[in-house]
Amino acid sequence: MEKLPAFFFRYLSSRMLASIVTNAFEIYFLWELVIVYKSVFFAGLIPTIALASELLIAIPFGHMIDKYNSTKLSLLSALSLLFGISLLLIGQTLFLVYLATVFATIGSITKGDTLSATIKKHLSSKQFTAANQNLQGAGYLSTLIGTGLGGISIIFLQRYFVGIILALCIVSVVLSYPMPEEPNREESGMPGSGIVSSLGFIKKLGGFLAVGFVLNGLFVSLEVYSSGLFDLVLKASPIFYTLFIAFLSIGGIIGAVLAGKLQKYVDTGYRLSALIILYSPALLFLALSRSPAGDILDSFSIGLLLPIINIPLQVRVMKFVPRNIYGKVMAFLKVFLGGATPAMAGVFSFVSIFLPVQSILLYIGIIAFPVGGMALLVLPKFVAMTSETSQNQSVKEES
Repeated sequence: MEKLPAFFFRYLSSRMLASIVTNAFEIYFLWELVIVYKSVFFAGLIPTIALASELLIAIPFGHMIDKYNSTKLSLLSALSLLFGISLLLIGQTLFLVYLATVFATIGSITKGDTLSATIKKHLSSKQFTAANQNLQGAGYLSTLIGTGLGGISIIFLQRYFVGIILALCIVSVVLSYPMPEEPNREESGMPGSGIVSSLGFIKKLGGFLAVGFVLNGLFVSLEVYSSGLFDLVLKASPIFYTLFIAFLSIGGIIGAVLAGKLQKYVDTGYRLSALIILYSPALLFLALSRSPAGDILDSFSIGLLLPIINIPLQVRVMKFVPRNIYGKVMAFLKVFLGGATPAMAGVFSFVSIFLPVQSILLYIGIIAFPVGGMALLVLPKFVAMTSETSQNQSVKEES
């Protein structure tokens, strides 16, 4: 395992604090708006506004990443988050909460984009696996901490909540101070930095994107149906539902730790496809099980699988995409793969009008199997293509 420099952990800590703040913010105000305005609709606009802000900023910010110092943009992201949360000091009216959502989301999301670009620009390709392990593990951990902070604040810390997350924002800003960065430069054999070159590389990732879009869409079913599964089908206490969500993140943290050790065993197209096929029995178990404890363990196993599959694929994409178009390409991937979430959430919500939850999960589990078969056709070609690029990159770094 390649040792990572101290500046990486500084920027990672800043990113983690930003994620904790936005997770806590969403949990807290989703509850508070329902209590104050007696409206699920007003509360539901928070994730909608957050998603719209993320999709609108992704492409232009990707262009900025290719053009400017990514660590200076990281500081700008932290300041956007700080400004958004500072608006709550004026008041917590509906308008100010929504406006804070816009700036906080932009700050937190672009913080992740700048960190990914910093890894690409400042670390060697041999360090990408370790960096992405830490990135994924920190993501799951910050979700857990942020959710816990938001929930605890609803009960015990209402008077201090804004002050707490504002303090975390300030620390995130302090940790974001920038460092020098070499500008992107044209190299022989490398594509230009324009949109056409970016689209050319995106086209090469077409099969990989198709598999990712469908898998992301199927994974949304856990968020849409898990509460209904525990309440309507299992008649279980809300504590089991909470544990179900928590163990998904706990599995992800452990999976991120194991991913580096397992990568040399799973980093082939066929073995990664075989792991994707395991989603089918995992989802089928949720449909057929009548044990809350069993479903929680199943959630843990799904969370464990995610980083073991994702990290090798993320590292390959990171090595494959040239530095001078990295921001644009990754922005497109974010918009395309992220689009599966609202698209499939709408489909799943509509289908639930006509079918019971367990039947839908059964069908989703069955659908997941041929998706693994599609991965068997796509991922070996993707791995072969990116392996050639990785070898060329290694030779360049050694010379």
